[in-house]
Amino acid sequence: MKTFDLKEKIIFSADKPIKRHFLNARGFHAALICLKAGVEIPPHPEDYGVYLTVLEGKGVFTDINGKFTLSRNQGIYIKKDEIRGIKAEEDLVVLGIQDRY
Repeated sequence: MKTFDLKEKIIFSADKPIKRHFLNARGFHAALICLKAGVEIPPHPEDYGVYLTVLEGKGVFTDINGKFTLSRNQGIYIKKDEIRGIKAEEDLVVLGIQDRY
């Protein structure tokens, strides 16, 4: 058994997102993504599906269907090869679970 204290992994940069991978398991991968208010990951496609859930803060998430404002305990699933982006409206901490398939 392995336990994780995600608070230890929260690190912000004033001008870029910080992504910290912490779990590689069969079938999925987990990372913590931290963005200061105003920092953005521009919309772009990726070759994996991902579930993103907000742990702290608020941000605008972009997918193929448009833009959605999400806050604590809200999430979104984005399929493989679809665009995805995040812009932090407040300091934002997101848990990302990547599908390996």
